[in-house]
Amino acid sequence: MPFQIEKPTLITITNANPRRELHGEDRVRAIDIAFSMTGENTLLDLIEPGLREHHYCNHALKAGQEVLPGTVIPLPNLRRPRLPTAYHYAKGEKWRGYRFIWDWGTEEAHVDFTDVVLANLHYELSEGGSVTIMGTIQYNGDELQDNDLYGELSGLASDGEISVMLLAPADLMPAKKGYRAGKPDTPVVQEGDGKNAGDLFAEAHGGGTTGDTDADADTDEEEPGSVAASQDA
Repeated sequence: MPFQIEKPTLITITNANPRRELHGEDRVRAIDIAFSMTGENTLLDLIEPGLREHHYCNHALKAGQEVLPGTVIPLPNLRRPRLPTAYHYAKGEKWRGYRFIWDWGTEEAHVDFTDVVLANLHYELSEGGSVTIMGTIQYNGDELQDNDLYGELSGLASDGEISVMLLAPADLMPAKKGYRAGKPDTPVVQEGDGKNAGDLFAEAHGGGTTGDTDADADTDEEEPGSVAASQDA
């Protein structure tokens, strides 16, 4: 099971970055929300089962401390204290399909976004058994056209802690360049295959491309191609 926050949990918003992305000819609103959460090192198992035991041990247990059956063994000691204590998990990878819920507690969810991206997942270890997990939530859905909501999200860093849930999809999917919330990935056209947007549309709807005229072909050859890339946070 990938990392997720299944119950309303307080997280600290460390930065909120409103920005624009270029999708075709449209400049689309987007936002990056960086967060952190600190707690017992059992949080590491939310990232990957066994990660806590990988980093921590219990010196007292090694000395003969008895543990009652059915109890969670505390692991307060860093297993390799001379190694770095900050780690990236799957560095450079982003996953889409998450559901992000900002819960005010007094009403229905104030924000409920689907097909959110989780990026930059990393964590920091501390002797004594506490850890801090950090990551970035990215979104560019149509809900951001609401000026009031966009303003609220942009100012989250000044609010400090908020209560959220971050629910993982059944199947984790990588967020590719050009990601747009709620829409399928844009197909990549290999260089030199001669297909334009009209060709792709015709193929998808059962049409062919044999009716292109010489004039069309000449136009394709004379006009340089251009690629609009979305901003990668």
